[in-house]
Amino acid sequence: MQKIHEFAKNKPVLFSLLALVLGVVLTEIPLKTLLSPYTGDQIAHYVTLILEQGLTGLLFFWLIKRFNWLDTAGFTPFKKWKSLWLGWPLLLFTLINVEEGIVIDTSKPLLIVLHLLTALSTGWVEEVLCRGVVVTALLKKWGSSRKGIYLSVLVASVLFGLAHLTNFLAGRKPLLNNVTQVIFCIFFGVIFAACILRNRTIWPMIVLHAAVDWAATLREISIGGGLRTEVPVMSIESAVVSILITLPLFIYGLIILRKVEPASLNLEMSA
Repeated sequence: MQKIHEFAKNKPVLFSLLALVLGVVLTEIPLKTLLSPYTGDQIAHYVTLILEQGLTGLLFFWLIKRFNWLDTAGFTPFKKWKSLWLGWPLLLFTLINVEEGIVIDTSKPLLIVLHLLTALSTGWVEEVLCRGVVVTALLKKWGSSRKGIYLSVLVASVLFGLAHLTNFLAGRKPLLNNVTQVIFCIFFGVIFAACILRNRTIWPMIVLHAAVDWAATLREISIGGGLRTEVPVMSIESAVVSILITLPLFIYGLIILRKVEPASLNLEMSA
């Protein structure tokens, strides 16, 4: 473990890339194909994500704990939390992201619960891995200056966005849709990281991240909804609109990141 920690300390970008690859591999295990004959596709899809994302998040949380990175990563006691109101744009985005006319099918309570748990597991694994591990690893190398903090957050956010290319490679999204997703995920990565560093806690961002994903997929549990078997190719205009809608989150994240002091990050703590 000490050798892995030294590797993370000396080569944080390569370490982050390998961590993301491991995270993708662990969350792409085709467990759904084993469960579908017994549960149906939608339940199998949700159970697979809950198990794989939940356990992968626990693995990386264990790594953070072993490296003694808990404080820098935002796993802090309540008394250290600050300025939670800074996450308001994410709450607003969640509300406006709910499609008009969505009526949840209350006749399927199990699907409703599993859908919520799936969103929570997504927020959990992506924040633990992409902010808890990746941002912290980069901060340990570069975070002793404000310029280094910005660099750490931007590099981590780009890696977070690029990790979503797996949706195209796995055939889940057309190329334009996926490229658009990569870009707005970079924007989300910046505001998530900025809020965590300003708030001194990762927990609200796990919940808000889950809320964004939950709102975006409500159609799956709506009347007449369900999992999409095909995703239509979005137009250039729709792609531009999606990017412009999320661009303010990126700018806001950069603005609030200005007040993060290197001394507040406890970078001297090590395994």
